[in-house]
Amino acid sequence: MKLWKVFGYLFACLGILLLSYGFFAAFTDTINPSAIFSGSSDGSIGSSIDSFFSVFLSAIAPWLILGCVMFVVGGIGLYVGRDPKTTKVSIDQETVNVRLEELERTVARNNEAISKRLEAIEEQLKNR
Repeated sequence: MKLWKVFGYLFACLGILLLSYGFFAAFTDTINPSAIFSGSSDGSIGSSIDSFFSVFLSAIAPWLILGCVMFVVGGIGLYVGRDPKTTKVSIDQETVNVRLEELERTVARNNEAISKRLEAIEEQLKNR
């Protein structure tokens, strides 16, 4: 395995870990148990949802940016460390011609066998 490929996998895994930790940290910052049990005095659900998303986005933003940077660096490492393209073996025209002739003989032989069987079946039907 090439060094660049290891580098790419390492940074991609770090990106996954950072995004996972970011979601965990954002949820722990956003969910406030005291607000759940005390209740809202103004009774507006819309403002609590807005504040939920605003706190969540402000908590996850740095981890999201750092995770995306790790993914980009890991992707570059995986791209640079990829296996080189293998060249296809050139097919010799003479080999192709020999193979085609064998196939033509096989088809002709099978055609003759089928024709003989059909003629035998027709003879049996005529004799009945």
